[in-house]
Amino acid sequence: MKKLLFTSLLLLIISKTYSQKQNSETRQFIDNAEITQINKDWNVKAEFKSGIGEIVSFFPVEAIDLKSNQKVKSLQMDITITSQLLGKSNSYFKSSWIDLNEVDEFILFIETYVIPNLKEKTERNQSTTYIFNSREITFSFYIEKSSRRISIYLKDNGSTDNEHYFWTESQVNKIPELLTMLKEIK
Repeated sequence: MKKLLFTSLLLLIISKTYSQKQNSETRQFIDNAEITQINKDWNVKAEFKSGIGEIVSFFPVEAIDLKSNQKVKSLQMDITITSQLLGKSNSYFKSSWIDLNEVDEFILFIETYVIPNLKEKTERNQSTTYIFNSREITFSFYIEKSSRRISIYLKDNGSTDNEHYFWTESQVNKIPELLTMLKEIK
């Protein structure tokens, strides 16, 4: 009986471990290296700012494991969110990565679903949302009547952080700049 219970528990733990979504290969590479160098290219950047001071920046990076000299290139996204609660200012900052194989899908998503719909409108009481999911972010493009909004949510191990996210309506017109930058890093 004890063997059966132990075996069942072990199988449950193994299946739970392997069923969890992993973070990006870049984050895993950085987390597993003892000494890492990250080179950021600020010349190729796309940035969105909200009306309340939130900022999201996309730019290419190269991470180097200095012991093995292995290198990984990817797209880094930095998000800064500042909020006010009862007169107290709180800041949140996080970096996430989009692996290069996911960048191809991100480009396809923007070219196919976002750019053609930048000027689209919906009928009254209707809306349309296009969603791109990578391992570490969710990018959402929302249309309702004549207004448009982008939202960016962060993920850790496949779980979406609904508390810290970015959204803007005024910066939607900068999506073509993001597409140009994405194509430059490929």
